[in-house]
Amino acid sequence: MNPSVAILCLVLATAGLLALPLMPAIGELRKKHDAQPLSVIQQYAGEIRHFASGFRNYIEPLQQRLQECVALRMTAAGVLHQDDEYLLLGEVDQTSLSRMVGREGTTCPMLVAAGVDLVLPGGLTFRKEIFAGGQFLGGEQSTYRAILGDKQIHLQRASKVLRWAHAAGSFQVDHNCDLYGRVSSDEQMLLQSGCFFQRLNAPCIVMGSPEVTADGNGSFASAISTVEPTPERPARRRLIEGDWEIQPGEVVRENIVSRGKLHIGAGARIFGSAKSNSEMVVGPDVVVEGSLISAATMHIGPRCQIRGPVISEREMVIQSGAQCGAPQIPTTVSAPIIDAEEGSLFFGTLWAREQGRVIPKS
Repeated sequence: MNPSVAILCLVLATAGLLALPLMPAIGELRKKHDAQPLSVIQQYAGEIRHFASGFRNYIEPLQQRLQECVALRMTAAGVLHQDDEYLLLGEVDQTSLSRMVGREGTTCPMLVAAGVDLVLPGGLTFRKEIFAGGQFLGGEQSTYRAILGDKQIHLQRASKVLRWAHAAGSFQVDHNCDLYGRVSSDEQMLLQSGCFFQRLNAPCIVMGSPEVTADGNGSFASAISTVEPTPERPARRRLIEGDWEIQPGEVVRENIVSRGKLHIGAGARIFGSAKSNSEMVVGPDVVVEGSLISAATMHIGPRCQIRGPVISEREMVIQSGAQCGAPQIPTTVSAPIIDAEEGSLFFGTLWAREQGRVIPKS
């Protein structure tokens, strides 16, 4: 074979081998088969009550029989959708509780639906979901897979929720409880010190303390302060190279972006938002009309009022008396790790992507 032809064949073969892995990309560039957006179920992705709504639909076939049990003050059992054993409670007495836990004595393997107020002893484990049509009071040191309550839910000391819980009324949690997954309330939520949480949502979330407690009707209205609406908005953004400090009592009428650390002095008021590419420290009694965003840690001092979203890429500490959002302006507070002191107050969503804690007032 002619040496020139051999070299040409070798070059062409090499070029073909190099181009072969690129053929799918070249074909996609021309015909765009995968140009359609991915199908994302937005309700699942963003709605904290998604699982509660799905469970309500799941047990809908049981509602009529549950009402019959309530009218006759009886207990009934059966199988739902060919695989889920259930127990319907038209009354709650020692017999029905014994039937619930069976021979194991401390573990309930069945789905439980109660049409009346449900008061449970402590030390129980529920492997499946619970529906409470009346008030729900869970005993100490109990473990729940998931709870749906049409009225108030109250979990006593050292209890755990493994997946999700939702209350149409208020949701109250005593000391040292663990709330995994999504927990929500249509009214208000109260968590005592020692509680761990991940994702909470309610019109009002109170970290319990002697200063912030519920009255006899379970209302927190007397403890809620509001941020007065501001008549003017910031006109521009101010970019700061390096660290920056807003002086105590200073009024800032612009958006602040700091490439370094940002310290907001006590009593300052910002008619805009503040962002830091490093640590952010917010002194006591600060009012921020917009959002606070930190690419590192964030410390919010006592009695601060933040109107917009509060986001930290690392850890966040929120001291007693701080308020995020307002009754008519719900917001989102999010960080991988959140320590919220007793006495702090939130309106909307509190999302600790790794771990959130309610800690005693310092």
